[in-house]
Amino acid sequence: MKPTAIILAAGVSRRMRPLTDERPKCLLPVGPKAVIDWQFEALLKNGIHDVIMVVGYRKEMIHDYIRTHHPSFNVRFIENPAYESTNTLFSLSHALRDWSGDFFYMNADVVYDARVLERLVPGQDGGYLAVDKKQCRDEEVKVQVRSGQIVAIGKHLDPAVCEGEFIGVAKFAGRFAERFRQNVLDLAVEGNEMQFFEYALDHLADKSGLVSVDVTGLPCVEIDFPEDYDYAVESVVPRLLAAQGAERDV
Repeated sequence: MKPTAIILAAGVSRRMRPLTDERPKCLLPVGPKAVIDWQFEALLKNGIHDVIMVVGYRKEMIHDYIRTHHPSFNVRFIENPAYESTNTLFSLSHALRDWSGDFFYMNADVVYDARVLERLVPGQDGGYLAVDKKQCRDEEVKVQVRSGQIVAIGKHLDPAVCEGEFIGVAKFAGRFAERFRQNVLDLAVEGNEMQFFEYALDHLADKSGLVSVDVTGLPCVEIDFPEDYDYAVESVVPRLLAAQGAERDV
């Protein structure tokens, strides 16, 4: 049985205003589709039909959009009621109180090629993070790797010692998923409200099984700032459409 996908879509996305004044970031148009459509398309291509979406800001818009545009999926909506004052660590904790099996993780603001997810599918009993190997900016979530093992993750890391950017798509499976789930629940407490979910990965006492999966060269972008949105429209989408055209020609 395919794991469930957990998509975090609760945030207000203040850094994207005014684009997000009237709608959540995941519903912004990126080429011929909304951001979230590209994700559901990738899930469909990889045979994943069960989804948990954590919502908050403009949650009714997301409910209506998903039910209208993706009726073939089995989607459960879980609310983060404190979405304005908490970050992805708390959003993920709401989902993991309701789910204890293997799962794919994705931030709802990532536009990515379905082959990213395909590379994560085979992973068993570990944490598999899609990583774009490049020189990172300070704002990006970076990973430090030794002998194939991720030993640190977060925005705080020195780009000079990091392998690349974690793009916000991952798979957690087996006993590793159980350990990670418990760490998320343990850390989603007062004082950690503004932590990203990667905080729970970085603070695992035992990171064995946490590895980077190379997705360098595949079109993808996490949309945090208006310039990321422009890059998605101008550079990522044309490559995605070209790849889809090539698939149809085969």
